[in-house]
Amino acid sequence: MLEKGKINSGEFLIMVTTFTIGSAILVAPAPLAVTAKQDAWIAAIFTLLITFLFIFSFNQLASLYPSMTYVEYNEKILGKWMGKLASLPYLFYVYVIASGQVRDLGDFLTTEILVDTPVQMIMIIFVFASLIGVRLGLEVICRSVVIFFPWIVILLLVLILFLIPQIKIENIQPIFEEGLKPVIKGSYGNLGNPLQLGILLMIIPYVTNKAEMQKSFYKGFLIGAIIITIVIALSIFVLGVNLTARQSYPSYMLGKKIIIGTIIQRVEVTVAIIWMLTLYFKITICYYGLSLGVAQLFDLKSYKILTFPLAFLIITFAIFMSPNIAHIHLFIKTTLTSYSLTICFILPLLLLVIGKMRVKSSASKAHKL
Repeated sequence: MLEKGKINSGEFLIMVTTFTIGSAILVAPAPLAVTAKQDAWIAAIFTLLITFLFIFSFNQLASLYPSMTYVEYNEKILGKWMGKLASLPYLFYVYVIASGQVRDLGDFLTTEILVDTPVQMIMIIFVFASLIGVRLGLEVICRSVVIFFPWIVILLLVLILFLIPQIKIENIQPIFEEGLKPVIKGSYGNLGNPLQLGILLMIIPYVTNKAEMQKSFYKGFLIGAIIITIVIALSIFVLGVNLTARQSYPSYMLGKKIIIGTIIQRVEVTVAIIWMLTLYFKITICYYGLSLGVAQLFDLKSYKILTFPLAFLIITFAIFMSPNIAHIHLFIKTTLTSYSLTICFILPLLLLVIGKMRVKSSASKAHKL
């Protein structure tokens, strides 16, 4: 195995939670508010429930060959050359998601905080910070997530508590004004983010207790999805539907709304810190999965020799992948969910079906002998 490190189920749970929060905490509320309006929080709950089906399929595939990554599943089930070919769309998807997260980070910081800083410099700094984590290995990445996770939780609690006085119940009324159709449409559009959990199929073989790992996958996603749902609900409660839909980063706007006397005001940096931490770890996990997957694809002895070339490729694609924020939001709204469904659900599901058929076939042949 190219990766010698091991992580336990508790660390994996925190990794899944952080990965789920990722960029969704900042960008998820606006598209949902556009589609589902004041029922955006209900659409988020629907997304949560549907995603359990995807995680079930991921766990089933992982239990078929517990010591293998997604790239190795392909070669085991489909044969060496067909398997390598089938791994290419998956690895390209991981590359697109990693580059997209880097671009999200650069766009956010240059539009909201560091407005005079070139976006290229921000992306270069964060990618090379991720490169350090990737080269240090999975155990270091995971333990770093564990160290920072309590701070993420504390900052989220502070944000939620300070927003309670700003809540206006009438902003979510009337519920189901236009029926279920907008809610279902919003739920579908929101699936692009949780489907990215399929990238963790590159991490799962290194979790020590496989039975507990499956439970941690469900629990970690549930915690992350509840946090995102709360943020979406708060965006509607505090900002209202129209303002949430118009903002590129509604949850960042929530921080600007916090006013307690003359002492505590404009604590939007809290949201920025939460998002930068979760997004940094999501980028690092995607970057690590991409490096490991490409190394396995080409039968290399170490994935670390790929980290520098991939860093330059990620930065380059992040810069040129889209002309502006509006274009990225359009991609998320119209393309990301169908793209993610194809790569992270349909292809793994086909692989699972073929794999189970081959296991049964092998077992029946062995029984006859």
